[in-house]
Amino acid sequence: MRRGTLTAQIAALVPGGQVIGIDASEGMIAAAQPKARQNLRFVRMDINNLGFSAGFDGAFSNAALHWVKDHERLYANIGRLLCPGGRIRFNFAAEGNCSHFFRVVQEAMSREEFSGYFEDAE
Repeated sequence: MRRGTLTAQIAALVPGGQVIGIDASEGMIAAAQPKARQNLRFVRMDINNLGFSAGFDGAFSNAALHWVKDHERLYANIGRLLCPGGRIRFNFAAEGNCSHFFRVVQEAMSREEFSGYFEDAE
């Protein structure tokens, strides 16, 4: 799916509201930027350091939060930003998602010539 597509679809559902898409990757934000419009903007931001004030009616993430290590902190940050009655929708990757990627990385990690690069990898 093209970057920012789901966020743009959400913005289309709330034409009188404001939607903000965030990502820590400058490349992801740049790829989504063409979809920005009056009620939709994209901001480069680490989800662990949400720099917003409270007042959001909802939070949505699609297949990204499996990269976040401190879920307790994440939930506290999101909860702080939501209005009373606000809603959260987090979609996580299913079992086997990225399995080929993980197999290739694990194979590289096991090779002697690369092992030093992965000493602190999780």
